[in-house]
Amino acid sequence: MGMRVYHLSDDSTEEAVQLFTKAIENGQEVARSYMMRGVCKGILKQYMLAIDDLNASKLLDSSYSKLYYYYGDVYLREGMNIMASHYFDLAISMDSTNAEYYNSRAIVECFHLEYDKVVRDENKAISLDTTNEDYFVNRGYATMRLNEFDKAIEDFTHSMRIQETQRAFANRGYSYAQLGKYEQAITDYSRSLKFVIDGQVLCLRGIAYEALGKKQEACEDFKKSADMNYKPALNELEKNCK
Repeated sequence: MGMRVYHLSDDSTEEAVQLFTKAIENGQEVARSYMMRGVCKGILKQYMLAIDDLNASKLLDSSYSKLYYYYGDVYLREGMNIMASHYFDLAISMDSTNAEYYNSRAIVECFHLEYDKVVRDENKAISLDTTNEDYFVNRGYATMRLNEFDKAIEDFTHSMRIQETQRAFANRGYSYAQLGKYEQAITDYSRSLKFVIDGQVLCLRGIAYEALGKKQEACEDFKKSADMNYKPALNELEKNCK
């Protein structure tokens, strides 16, 4: 019951904690129940309590690779990237066939701007699982940051065949813009904005409009973005829309 509720959504995490607590009290899969209660507490930002539960799980069963992955996940949520990377390394050393372990380590590497390593780990994740759009989006972001925009566009496009996401449209739009393909960029920025109104994407779309000489549309986007307190849009307003 705890696992079922845990998988529903983050909104059900408190209920999942209560169910895992009952499982522990009833002696039902105690090591796994401590582990999953720790995961839930990490989601709830109760980081010290989360680590306490993971430690309790480890004392009962230290052989489960997923436990070390969850340590990494909690530390990643807490912003302790070095610790997170250490535990993702441990999880991978225990099970080199789990794509999510490589993807999670790639997220830490992205925070450290180690984009070559991100590509390496996402390559491994994709070789193990071709059905997760996040792996393609993350690899695309890394190749985009490496200025390999054509490769990035391929990854973002492939990710959308699995599932369309705001992030994929926004990043593909940026990649198109860097190649001077402003019409395609505007189309992707616009589709990204249908998911969520984002100040940065509005500003980037404004820059693409400006590059095409569409000043009115550009200034409208800069104004909307500035109203959302996105500071680069203020500069664009002052420079282009007096």
